[in-house]
Amino acid sequence: MASPAEQAPAEAAPAGGAPEGGDPTAQILEAAMAALQNQDCNLAMQVLQAIVQMLGGGAPEGPAAPEGQAPVFRKGGKLAGWIRK
Repeated sequence: MASPAEQAPAEAAPAGGAPEGGDPTAQILEAAMAALQNQDCNLAMQVLQAIVQMLGGGAPEGPAAPEGQAPVFRKGGKLAGWIRK
């Protein structure tokens, strides 16, 4: 069974729309328009999930801790440096 993100464009595509192997961007756009018209939050979340997957998977990771060191943060959560353990 396909994931909800893969089903979103297919669910929103009209019967006379693009063929199955069509442009995924167009399919996502159609699903987004359907979510807006129907005020469907679940479909909107599926569209967002498909967009995130297309763009590379998610938020960038912060710097990795050097071995044997721990991060030190300033007020506001900004990385100040590393201390040795």
